[in-house]
Amino acid sequence: MIIKKIVDYGRDKGIKALTLKIKERVQYKRETDRYMRENPIDTEKLKLQRIEKFSKRVKISICVPVYNTEKKMLEDMLKSVLNQTYKDWELCIADGSTSNYGYIESIIRGINDSRIKYEKLKINMGISENSNAACMLATGEYIALLDHDDVLSPDALYEVRLAIDKGADYIYSDEASFVKNINKPEIIHFKPEYSIFNLRGNNFICHLSVFKKSLFEQAGGFRKGFDGSQDHDLILRLCESAQNIYHIPKVLYYWRKHRNSVADDISAKPYCITAGIKAVKSHLNRMKISGSVTTAVDNAPYYRVKYNCLVKPAIINNIENIKGVTNEYIIVAKPDLKFQAGAVNEICQILQLENVGMVGGMVIKNGKIQYATLSEKNGKIYSEYEGIPEISDGYMKRLKYAQGAEYLPCQFFGIRKSVLENMMYFEDNLWEDDKVIDMCRRMRKYGYEIVFNPWARAER
Repeated sequence: MIIKKIVDYGRDKGIKALTLKIKERVQYKRETDRYMRENPIDTEKLKLQRIEKFSKRVKISICVPVYNTEKKMLEDMLKSVLNQTYKDWELCIADGSTSNYGYIESIIRGINDSRIKYEKLKINMGISENSNAACMLATGEYIALLDHDDVLSPDALYEVRLAIDKGADYIYSDEASFVKNINKPEIIHFKPEYSIFNLRGNNFICHLSVFKKSLFEQAGGFRKGFDGSQDHDLILRLCESAQNIYHIPKVLYYWRKHRNSVADDISAKPYCITAGIKAVKSHLNRMKISGSVTTAVDNAPYYRVKYNCLVKPAIINNIENIKGVTNEYIIVAKPDLKFQAGAVNEICQILQLENVGMVGGMVIKNGKIQYATLSEKNGKIYSEYEGIPEISDGYMKRLKYAQGAEYLPCQFFGIRKSVLENMMYFEDNLWEDDKVIDMCRRMRKYGYEIVFNPWARAER
């Protein structure tokens, strides 16, 4: 399977792209291995978590639709739940398996734990309806989604409980994909902070996903007709209503890769991509946003949203000149930049959306990314994507869809006049780069989104 995927990618994209892909995968594996080395299981911490008392009781319902699960995978999933350090949970299982998988019921009913609720479905209703059946068993205030062949880290629900105490009504964590040993994952998905733009481009939240049961009921549960991307469709609807979406930057979920798993190969379930496009289109319709949705990457569930736009902005080359501009929409771009086709429209189509304050584009020099987004770590600002070849898909294919950004560089971005006026412009005594960073900080405080669109490209 791996060899075939490598051959196919090289044939479709070329040797240069294949070489880059292999190099990036090696880098991501190093980052994965480093995380596992630096974050070993701390048995003493787990012991303390098991005896910790919380002032308020919060039950978490772990909901699992089961279908023809292999025995070892089922047992691993069950053990990971039973081994949780946080004890106020219930496991809600809806089993749609065929008659030749009778051992599933025997194994589950053989566990002597009153927190386990099991229902053998009369027929297999499909993943969406089976999932709804599992959630119908839930009596907890929060629902946690778990696939029948995956594994939770022992502190998963404990960490979720801490987030609940901070007021979160939707919680997600980082996750690792593994084949046999969860202690040796193939890759970890280090997820970004929440942005609706990321979620439109890809179901980056995926696992672990925990939310208030009331949000689930309000959304109407899983929807039939979205099988394959039923989670993406549900998460979009939940996040439209959630008030406090919280990211736990820890690996709390282990996604098993096997021959029938999307984690291993999307071609195992090609209908997932079609369903994903349908889910994002449905979301845009609910939000009354006019636009189109297409795949951003061949044979993968990543989506490019194009918003209908007729905005004509003013274009200036220095942020200092911004106060004299009367247009609502303003593009700031250095004078030596040459826009690629459609770059200005790619900025404006997002800039026009509600609650968006600033949109950045990508600057390319000699085939490599020179400027894209900026992030802050340990009090220092650093440039993301700098030096990466223009043809790269980016980590988890993030260079293929618009996404939330922490900061933007001063090279190429769009901004709205009304947003600037609302924030009283910027600090005059700062350098140009720092002025933009200062604006980004204050924009977030005012509730505006900062977005990076990798399809808006300029060259120097």
